[in-house]
Amino acid sequence: MLVIALSLPTIVGCAQLAVVGRIFYGEPKAKGFFEQMTGTSLKGAKVALVCTAPDTITSEYDMVSIDVQEELTRIMRRHDIEMVDADQVTNALNANGGVFDIQVIAEAIDAEYLFHIDIEQFSHLAPNSPNLYHGRAKGNVYGYQIQKPNENSSVTQAYRIFERQFDSVYPGKNPVPADQTPERVFRNRFIGQLSSEIGRMFYTFQLKDTFASR
Repeated sequence: MLVIALSLPTIVGCAQLAVVGRIFYGEPKAKGFFEQMTGTSLKGAKVALVCTAPDTITSEYDMVSIDVQEELTRIMRRHDIEMVDADQVTNALNANGGVFDIQVIAEAIDAEYLFHIDIEQFSHLAPNSPNLYHGRAKGNVYGYQIQKPNENSSVTQAYRIFERQFDSVYPGKNPVPADQTPERVFRNRFIGQLSSEIGRMFYTFQLKDTFASR
């Protein structure tokens, strides 16, 4: 087997060698940014998720934060991350007048980590072109580790241990004429890509997935 592997570069080209490499070793993978930065895998941990957007966005896209939160939760569950029921976070937000307060939420939920997806910019239209769809979303992801009362502390504490920006464009280069795709279909696809891009911050993924929706 070793002799065959050593002789391959002289027999096949780079593309064929890449195929052979996948046969022997599987698809190339990368760890999510969270694990890269903290050295901690989220598998086996209880994770809560909340997504927020300012009034300037929700006045036009009233469901965008909910749609992203639900889709991202589904994606993370598919990657064996234990997700806390969204009602715990929603109830804590509502009890605080809809204002995100990490301490209030940390005390109300049963989780080891909480991630806050803060959408700062969202649009499905190309600039100055209402007849062209070209999604763009920007914002930040904040991660907190939650420590419940124990022998060393009588209060719940939340520590920010992760921060990462996101800047998603869909599709990658050329906008889509509005008369070719229903608006709701386009927005759902855009939210799907945005959620997948954010999700890859939290789990190990195949590198080919970064190109799948482009």
